[in-house]
Amino acid sequence: MTTAVAVIAAILAVSLLIVVHEAGHYLAARRSGMRVERFSVGFGPVVLSFRRGETEFAISALPLGGYVRIAGMAPGEDVDPADRGAYANQPAWRRFVVILAGPAMNYLAAVLIAAALLASVGLRSPDASARVGALVPGKPAEVAGLRPGDRIAAVDGQPVETWTDLVGQLQRHPGQRIVLDVERGEGAAAARLALPITPEDDDGVGRVGFRQHDVLVRRGALGALADGFSRTNAQLGGQLAAFGQAFSGRQKAELSGPVGIAQELVRGAHEGVERFFTLVWTISVALALLNLFPIPALDGGRLVFLAYEIVTRRRVNARVENALHLIGFVALVGLLLAVTVFGDLARLRGR
Repeated sequence: MTTAVAVIAAILAVSLLIVVHEAGHYLAARRSGMRVERFSVGFGPVVLSFRRGETEFAISALPLGGYVRIAGMAPGEDVDPADRGAYANQPAWRRFVVILAGPAMNYLAAVLIAAALLASVGLRSPDASARVGALVPGKPAEVAGLRPGDRIAAVDGQPVETWTDLVGQLQRHPGQRIVLDVERGEGAAAARLALPITPEDDDGVGRVGFRQHDVLVRRGALGALADGFSRTNAQLGGQLAAFGQAFSGRQKAELSGPVGIAQELVRGAHEGVERFFTLVWTISVALALLNLFPIPALDGGRLVFLAYEIVTRRRVNARVENALHLIGFVALVGLLLAVTVFGDLARLRGR
């Protein structure tokens, strides 16, 4: 696959996930009797459009996602109290469902992507054994001569059976020279090696620079759907745990902005269909999770205000809520720019 095709595939994939998110809002709004004025694929000037019922469906000039415009939802919009199709005139629980439907669609899309992968090319799963996966260039594991597929039987004489055992042993030896008992190859080509290695000291934790080995798993149609649910739930839980560790300071945050995400997708497209769509799957899960964070301007922030209204039967002051959403939006844009400039672009310059 050429780089140009890979870039186009990456842009289309992310845009499609955003359109799926907006489709969730659209479908829930229509189901609730709300009037959807426009469903646009892309932003900016409208290139092509048609009308079906009360909704204008449009394709806009910038194919970077999309948006849904629901009557009576925009801040400061004048709403006729008698307009039954306006978002603002709906019961709080219906508005709650409309907002929740966006992240829910990203979750459902992730389940279907995982199921499709499992039923076709397969989906990689972590290998629980103490086996070496991909190596990080220039790190101790590569320098010591380890290879992907090597099985580590012992660390400095301490037997290890599982990946958890292996990581635990390596983390206990930051900056210390140790010897790995390595099994390489199978059958007549099998060999047993003793490789010295010195884990890097990462704030008192030993790191050697290799990833967990994985195996390709396939399922039948029904098994793929069931496994798609369980794997998506596990991915959701894993991402939530990673965010929790990053915010608590127990783990270094490795954030990626649009440039970093696009770069990973382009690399994945070059590696093959399975790798590319696995990344799309993880991004869909991340979109579902991030949008549920209780931050103003995100769906999660809106859900908090609606939950308050449902419980107390009192609406939050519109000016206060709109101001908080604006502050949240500015903060999120600032964070996105910071991650892009000091994360994505800094990593590119460092290469």
